[in-house]
Amino acid sequence: MSAPAKKTKTERIVLSIVFACFFVYSIGMLFPFFWAVISSLKTTDEYMEKVFALPREWLFSNYIAAFSEFTVSGGQINLIGMLINSLWLTFAGTLVAVLVSTMTAYVIAKYEFRLRGFLYKVAIFTMIIPIVGSLPAMYRLVYTVGLNNPVGILTLYAGGFGFNFIIMHGYFRSVSMSYAEAGFVDGASDFKAFLLLMLPQARPAILAVSILSCIGIWNDYMTPLLYLKSAPTLALGLYQFQVVTQFRVNFPIYFCAVVLSIIPILAVFIVFQKTIMENTVAGGLKG
Repeated sequence: MSAPAKKTKTERIVLSIVFACFFVYSIGMLFPFFWAVISSLKTTDEYMEKVFALPREWLFSNYIAAFSEFTVSGGQINLIGMLINSLWLTFAGTLVAVLVSTMTAYVIAKYEFRLRGFLYKVAIFTMIIPIVGSLPAMYRLVYTVGLNNPVGILTLYAGGFGFNFIIMHGYFRSVSMSYAEAGFVDGASDFKAFLLLMLPQARPAILAVSILSCIGIWNDYMTPLLYLKSAPTLALGLYQFQVVTQFRVNFPIYFCAVVLSIIPILAVFIVFQKTIMENTVAGGLKG
Protein backbone atom coordinates (compact mmCIF):
# COMPACT_ATOMS: atom_id res chain seq x y z
CA MET A 1 0.00 0.00 0.00
CA SER A 2 1.46 3.31 -1.08
CA ALA A 3 1.93 6.06 1.49
CA PRO A 4 -0.50 8.99 1.33
CA ALA A 5 0.70 11.92 -0.75
CA LYS A 6 2.44 14.58 1.27
CA LYS A 7 0.53 17.86 1.42
CA THR A 8 2.09 20.90 -0.13
CA LYS A 9 2.93 23.98 1.88
CA THR A 10 -0.07 25.82 0.43
CA GLU A 11 -2.42 23.00 1.36
CA ARG A 12 -1.07 22.92 4.92
CA ILE A 13 -1.57 26.67 5.28
CA VAL A 14 -5.13 26.51 3.95
CA LEU A 15 -5.99 23.57 6.22
CA SER A 16 -4.51 25.39 9.21
CA ILE A 17 -6.58 28.49 8.49
CA VAL A 18 -9.75 26.42 8.05
CA PHE A 19 -9.04 24.53 11.27
CA ALA A 20 -8.47 27.79 13.16
CA CYS A 21 -11.72 29.26 11.82
CA PHE A 22 -13.75 26.21 12.80
CA PHE A 23 -12.04 26.07 16.20
CA VAL A 24 -13.00 29.68 16.94
CA TYR A 25 -16.52 28.99 15.64
CA SER A 26 -16.91 25.93 17.89
CA ILE A 27 -15.71 27.91 20.92
CA GLY A 28 -18.25 30.60 20.09
CA MET A 29 -21.00 27.97 19.94
CA LEU A 30 -20.00 26.21 23.16
CA PHE A 31 -19.28 29.30 25.28
CA PRO A 32 -22.97 30.26 25.83
CA PHE A 33 -23.72 26.77 27.16
CA PHE A 34 -20.68 26.84 29.44
CA TRP A 35 -21.63 30.32 30.66
CA ALA A 36 -25.23 29.21 31.34
CA VAL A 37 -24.01 26.28 33.46
CA ILE A 38 -21.59 28.48 35.42
CA SER A 39 -24.27 31.16 35.94
CA SER A 40 -26.76 28.58 37.20
CA LEU A 41 -24.43 27.70 40.11
CA LYS A 42 -24.16 31.23 41.56
CA THR A 43 -26.23 33.31 43.91
CA THR A 44 -28.22 36.19 42.43
CA ASP A 45 -25.95 38.82 44.01
CA GLU A 46 -22.83 37.04 42.81
CA TYR A 47 -24.21 36.84 39.29
CA MET A 48 -25.01 40.57 39.23
CA GLU A 49 -21.58 41.51 40.60
CA LYS A 50 -19.39 39.42 38.29
CA VAL A 51 -21.30 37.98 35.34
CA PHE A 52 -18.38 36.10 33.78
CA ALA A 53 -16.56 35.03 36.94
CA LEU A 54 -16.54 31.49 38.29
CA PRO A 55 -18.84 30.96 41.31
CA ARG A 56 -17.23 31.26 44.73
CA GLU A 57 -19.47 28.41 45.90
CA TRP A 58 -20.91 25.89 43.46
CA LEU A 59 -24.60 25.86 44.37
CA PHE A 60 -25.93 22.69 42.77
CA SER A 61 -28.92 23.15 45.09
CA ASN A 62 -30.14 25.77 42.62
CA TYR A 63 -31.27 22.95 40.33
CA ILE A 64 -33.45 21.51 43.07
CA ALA A 65 -34.84 24.95 43.88
CA ALA A 66 -35.63 25.55 40.21
CA PHE A 67 -38.37 22.91 40.28
CA SER A 68 -40.35 24.97 42.78
CA GLU A 69 -39.17 28.55 42.16
CA PHE A 70 -39.28 28.59 38.35
CA THR A 71 -42.98 29.29 37.80
CA VAL A 72 -45.24 31.07 35.31
CA SER A 73 -48.92 31.99 35.10
CA GLY A 74 -48.80 33.73 38.46
CA GLY A 75 -47.03 30.84 40.15
CA GLN A 76 -49.70 28.29 39.16
CA ILE A 77 -47.44 26.20 36.88
CA ASN A 78 -43.95 25.16 37.97
CA LEU A 79 -41.06 23.59 36.08
CA ILE A 80 -42.48 20.07 36.36
CA GLY A 81 -45.80 21.18 34.88
CA MET A 82 -44.05 22.90 31.98
CA LEU A 83 -41.91 19.81 31.42
CA ILE A 84 -45.00 17.60 31.23
CA ASN A 85 -46.63 19.99 28.76
CA SER A 86 -43.49 19.95 26.61
CA LEU A 87 -43.26 16.17 26.65
CA TRP A 88 -46.83 15.46 25.57
CA LEU A 89 -46.88 18.22 22.96
CA THR A 90 -43.53 17.11 21.52
CA PHE A 91 -44.55 13.45 21.38
CA ALA A 92 -48.05 14.01 20.00
CA GLY A 93 -46.98 16.81 17.65
CA THR A 94 -44.12 14.74 16.22
CA LEU A 95 -46.38 11.73 15.73
CA VAL A 96 -49.04 13.75 13.91
CA ALA A 97 -46.59 15.79 11.83
CA VAL A 98 -44.57 12.79 10.63
CA LEU A 99 -47.60 10.56 10.04
CA VAL A 100 -49.50 13.08 7.92
CA SER A 101 -46.40 14.18 6.00
CA THR A 102 -45.44 10.56 5.29
CA MET A 103 -48.87 9.63 3.97
CA THR A 104 -49.08 12.79 1.86
CA ALA A 105 -45.61 12.26 0.42
CA TYR A 106 -46.33 8.61 -0.40
CA VAL A 107 -49.54 9.36 -2.30
CA ILE A 108 -48.01 12.19 -4.33
CA ALA A 109 -44.79 10.29 -5.03
CA LYS A 110 -46.21 6.88 -6.00
CA TYR A 111 -49.72 7.45 -7.42
CA GLU A 112 -50.60 9.02 -10.77
CA PHE A 113 -53.50 11.49 -10.66
CA ARG A 114 -54.37 14.80 -12.25
CA LEU A 115 -53.37 17.20 -9.47
CA ARG A 116 -50.16 15.39 -8.55
CA GLY A 117 -47.77 17.95 -10.02
CA PHE A 118 -49.87 20.87 -8.79
CA LEU A 119 -49.86 19.64 -5.19
CA TYR A 120 -46.09 19.17 -5.26
CA LYS A 121 -45.66 22.74 -6.50
CA VAL A 122 -47.96 23.96 -3.74
CA ALA A 123 -45.78 22.15 -1.18
CA ILE A 124 -42.69 23.89 -2.52
CA PHE A 125 -44.41 27.26 -2.71
CA THR A 126 -45.67 27.17 0.87
CA MET A 127 -42.10 26.72 2.10
CA ILE A 128 -40.99 30.05 0.62
CA ILE A 129 -43.82 32.11 2.14
CA PRO A 130 -42.49 34.05 5.17
CA ILE A 131 -44.23 33.02 8.36
CA VAL A 132 -45.12 36.65 9.13
CA GLY A 133 -47.10 36.72 5.89
CA SER A 134 -49.49 33.97 6.92
CA LEU A 135 -49.44 34.45 10.70
CA PRO A 136 -52.35 36.95 11.00
CA ALA A 137 -54.63 34.77 8.87
CA MET A 138 -53.59 31.64 10.77
CA TYR A 139 -54.14 33.35 14.13
CA ARG A 140 -57.66 34.45 13.19
CA LEU A 141 -58.52 31.04 11.75
CA VAL A 142 -57.40 29.16 14.86
CA TYR A 143 -59.46 31.30 17.21
CA THR A 144 -62.48 31.40 14.89
CA VAL A 145 -62.59 27.62 14.54
CA GLY A 146 -61.75 27.11 18.22
CA LEU A 147 -58.49 25.22 17.84
CA ASN A 148 -56.72 27.11 20.64
CA ASN A 149 -56.73 24.10 22.96
CA PRO A 150 -54.36 21.17 23.66
CA VAL A 151 -56.06 18.91 21.11
CA GLY A 152 -56.79 21.49 18.43
CA ILE A 153 -53.21 22.76 18.42
CA LEU A 154 -52.07 19.40 17.03
CA THR A 155 -53.82 20.25 13.77
CA LEU A 156 -51.23 22.99 13.24
CA TYR A 157 -48.55 20.31 13.03
CA ALA A 158 -50.65 18.15 10.68
CA GLY A 159 -50.29 20.27 7.57
CA GLY A 160 -48.81 17.47 5.50
CA PHE A 161 -46.37 19.71 3.63
CA GLY A 162 -43.14 21.38 4.67
CA PHE A 163 -39.65 20.00 5.26
CA ASN A 164 -40.89 16.55 6.32
CA PHE A 165 -42.87 16.21 3.13
CA ILE A 166 -39.89 17.11 0.94
CA ILE A 167 -37.65 14.52 2.62
CA MET A 168 -40.25 11.76 2.55
CA HIS A 169 -41.30 12.53 -1.02
CA GLY A 170 -37.72 12.24 -2.24
CA TYR A 171 -37.28 8.99 -0.34
CA PHE A 172 -40.45 7.36 -1.67
CA ARG A 173 -39.49 8.33 -5.21
CA SER A 174 -36.37 6.17 -4.78
CA VAL A 175 -38.29 3.15 -3.45
CA SER A 176 -39.61 0.76 -6.09
CA MET A 177 -43.37 0.34 -6.34
CA SER A 178 -42.72 -3.40 -6.85
CA TYR A 179 -43.14 -3.93 -3.11
CA ALA A 180 -46.69 -2.56 -3.13
CA GLU A 181 -47.53 -4.33 -6.40
CA ALA A 182 -46.49 -7.64 -4.87
CA GLY A 183 -48.89 -6.91 -2.03
CA PHE A 184 -51.69 -6.06 -4.45
CA VAL A 185 -51.21 -9.46 -6.10
CA ASP A 186 -51.72 -11.11 -2.69
CA GLY A 187 -54.92 -9.14 -2.13
CA ALA A 188 -53.59 -6.27 0.01
CA SER A 189 -55.41 -2.93 -0.05
CA ASP A 190 -53.61 0.33 -0.83
CA PHE A 191 -53.45 1.25 2.85
CA LYS A 192 -52.28 -2.20 3.90
CA ALA A 193 -49.55 -2.19 1.24
CA PHE A 194 -48.44 1.22 2.44
CA LEU A 195 -48.49 0.25 6.10
CA LEU A 196 -46.87 -3.19 5.89
CA LEU A 197 -44.66 -2.97 2.79
CA MET A 198 -43.75 0.59 1.89
CA LEU A 199 -43.56 2.14 5.35
CA PRO A 200 -40.84 -0.27 6.61
CA GLN A 201 -38.74 0.65 3.56
CA ALA A 202 -38.86 4.29 4.64
CA ARG A 203 -37.88 3.61 8.26
CA PRO A 204 -34.51 5.46 8.13
CA ALA A 205 -36.08 8.58 6.61
CA ILE A 206 -39.01 8.47 9.04
CA LEU A 207 -36.61 8.23 11.98
CA ALA A 208 -34.58 11.18 10.71
CA VAL A 209 -37.57 13.50 10.17
CA SER A 210 -39.05 12.38 13.49
CA ILE A 211 -35.91 13.47 15.33
CA LEU A 212 -35.82 16.82 13.54
CA SER A 213 -39.53 17.38 14.19
CA CYS A 214 -39.04 16.47 17.85
CA ILE A 215 -36.26 19.04 18.23
CA GLY A 216 -38.28 21.72 16.43
CA ILE A 217 -41.46 21.22 18.47
CA TRP A 218 -39.55 21.01 21.77
CA ASN A 219 -37.92 24.39 21.07
CA ASP A 220 -41.07 26.00 19.65
CA TYR A 221 -42.38 28.75 21.90
CA MET A 222 -44.29 30.82 19.33
CA THR A 223 -47.10 28.31 18.77
CA PRO A 224 -47.86 27.80 22.51
CA LEU A 225 -47.48 31.56 23.06
CA LEU A 226 -50.18 32.34 20.52
CA TYR A 227 -52.57 29.42 20.95
CA LEU A 228 -51.83 27.52 24.19
CA LYS A 229 -51.30 30.04 26.97
CA SER A 230 -53.29 27.90 29.39
CA ALA A 231 -50.72 25.07 29.19
CA PRO A 232 -47.28 26.69 28.81
CA THR A 233 -44.45 24.48 27.63
CA LEU A 234 -40.89 24.72 28.88
CA ALA A 235 -39.83 26.82 25.90
CA LEU A 236 -42.73 29.23 26.48
CA GLY A 237 -42.02 29.28 30.21
CA LEU A 238 -38.45 30.38 29.61
CA TYR A 239 -39.71 33.19 27.41
CA GLN A 240 -42.43 34.32 29.81
CA PHE A 241 -40.27 34.07 32.92
CA GLN A 242 -37.69 36.43 31.45
CA VAL A 243 -40.13 38.90 29.90
CA VAL A 244 -42.66 39.14 32.71
CA THR A 245 -40.07 39.28 35.51
CA GLN A 246 -37.28 41.05 33.63
CA PHE A 247 -36.67 43.56 36.44
CA ARG A 248 -36.57 40.97 39.23
CA VAL A 249 -35.33 37.81 37.59
CA ASN A 250 -33.56 35.23 39.71
CA PHE A 251 -31.01 34.62 36.99
CA PRO A 252 -29.33 31.52 38.49
CA ILE A 253 -32.72 29.80 38.74
CA TYR A 254 -33.52 30.92 35.22
CA PHE A 255 -30.28 29.44 33.87
CA CYS A 256 -30.96 26.21 35.77
CA ALA A 257 -34.20 25.92 33.81
CA VAL A 258 -32.35 26.71 30.58
CA VAL A 259 -29.80 23.95 31.21
CA LEU A 260 -32.50 21.46 32.17
CA SER A 261 -34.44 22.26 29.00
CA ILE A 262 -31.34 21.58 26.88
CA ILE A 263 -30.49 18.17 28.37
CA PRO A 264 -33.34 16.08 26.83
CA ILE A 265 -32.95 17.41 23.31
CA LEU A 266 -29.15 17.31 23.55
CA ALA A 267 -29.37 13.64 24.55
CA VAL A 268 -31.61 12.93 21.54
CA PHE A 269 -29.15 14.63 19.21
CA ILE A 270 -26.12 12.81 20.64
CA VAL A 271 -27.80 9.42 20.33
CA PHE A 272 -29.20 9.97 16.84
CA GLN A 273 -26.68 12.38 15.29
CA LYS A 274 -25.49 9.77 12.79
CA THR A 275 -29.05 9.15 11.65
CA ILE A 276 -29.67 12.87 11.23
CA MET A 277 -26.50 13.39 9.20
CA GLU A 278 -27.05 10.47 6.83
CA ASN A 279 -28.52 11.88 3.64
CA THR A 280 -28.27 8.80 1.43
CA VAL A 281 -30.27 5.65 2.00
CA ALA A 282 -30.83 2.61 -0.16
CA GLY A 283 -33.94 0.66 -0.99
CA GLY A 284 -34.30 -3.09 -0.73
CA LEU A 285 -34.04 -3.98 -4.41
CA LYS A 286 -30.66 -5.04 -5.75
CA GLY A 287 -29.51 -5.44 -9.33
